[in-house]
Formats: sequence, C-alpha cells, structure tokens
Amino acid sequence: MTSPMGFSFTAHPGRSAGFNLIEMAIVLVILGVLLGGLITPFSTQLEASKRRGADTLIDDVHDALLGFAATNGRLPCPATAASNGLSAPNTATTACTTNHGFVPARTLGINGSVNTNNLLLDPWLNPIRYSVTNVGTGAYTNNITLALVPDFRVCQQSACTGVLADNVVAVVFSTGEDGTTTTSPDQLENTDGDTTFVDRTFSEATGTEFNDHLRWISPTTLTYQLVRAGQLD
Repeated sequence: MTSPMGFSFTAHPGRSAGFNLIEMAIVLVILGVLLGGLITPFSTQLEASKRRGADTLIDDVHDALLGFAATNGRLPCPATAASNGLSAPNTATTACTTNHGFVPARTLGINGSVNTNNLLLDPWLNPIRYSVTNVGTGAYTNNITLALVPDFRVCQQSACTGVLADNVVAVVFSTGEDGTTTTSPDQLENTDGDTTFVDRTFSEATGTEFNDHLRWISPTTLTYQLVRAGQLD
C-alpha cells in the first residue's frame, strides 16, 4: 500500500488482534487478583457470622432449659436420633434413654433449622448436643432437690489441669465447623460421653483446633430459677 506522500507500508491485521488478546489476559489477571482479595475476607466474615449465630442459639437453648425447669421443677432428658426432637422419654423420669444426646427442641418449643430427625441444627447443620448429669439416680430429670450435688465439670483442656466450673448440672454445645470429624483431644472430650467437658479459646491450629461452642448450667443458676418460680422452698 502506498501513502499519499509516496511511502509504502504493509498492514498486519493480526498484530492488532494479538495486542488485544494480551490486554485481555492482563485484565483477567488483575480481576483474578482483586476477586481473590475480596473472596477471602468474605469467607472469613461468613465464618465469624456463623460463630456468632452458634453462640446466640446456644444461649437460647440455655435459657429455654432454665425456663423448662422453672415450669416443671426438673430438666428434660436429651433427645435421641429416634425421638423426633422430643426428650427421651418425654416425661418426668429418673432413667433417660441417654444422658448425652441432643437438644429436645420440640419439648422446649425452640424454633430453628432441624434435620429429618427434628434435631436442632447449628449454623454448620450439625445437631446441637445436650448432656445432663445422672446424679441422684437421674433426679435432675425427675424431681430436683437442694441436696443434689451434680458431677459434671468444665475444663480448659482435656487433661483438666485448669477447671472452669465444678458441679455442673448440664451442658449445651455445638461441635462447630468440623462437626465430629476432628482429632483435637479437647473437642473429642466433649463427645466421649463422660462427665468432663472442655471450653476454651477458638483455634484453627491443626491437631489442637477448637471450634466448639459450649455453655453450661450451674447449680446456683438453676436453684435461683427454681426458687424464684416456687419450685423449691
């Protein structure tokens, strides 16, 4: 091709297209970096929101258990996978089907997400756990008296070299993001079916992680509610 000034040049249409592709690649890389920077904080915020939601739900269950005791003079038995969200059995008894089960959401009248077995779920869709002491041959789920001394304890670690609370009546807890798929001794302590439980600072350290959310009922808190409701003299 000859220009009006007499110079000749050859057009390369592919060169312009190639430059556009490079530009697009650079833009995509930049967008990827920007989106990556946004996604990480969002996921962190989402997880923090779930943890706050779990704490709120655990508090609601704790208060509902105290309300149930104030009305009935006893605590409900834990629910089982087969009890359809009701305490098992759903009457005053000295012999619960299990002392380590799940929150009896239907018995307590608690609203929330449930699974096919009507078990109340935490924000990670794991059933919320509930354990009640068997002291007095099950008297806490039948007829509470002032002479009872509960035997649960809450510790800072599974070895229980640091005790947070002795003589605990009952505990309610969420197993957190990892549910029961954990190797952390402190988290395993909460689901091993004995009288010791752990509550400590949140941690993501592999092998020693802790993301359970736990709250307990002390005998003094329970006694106060019972006396206030006229269930104890």
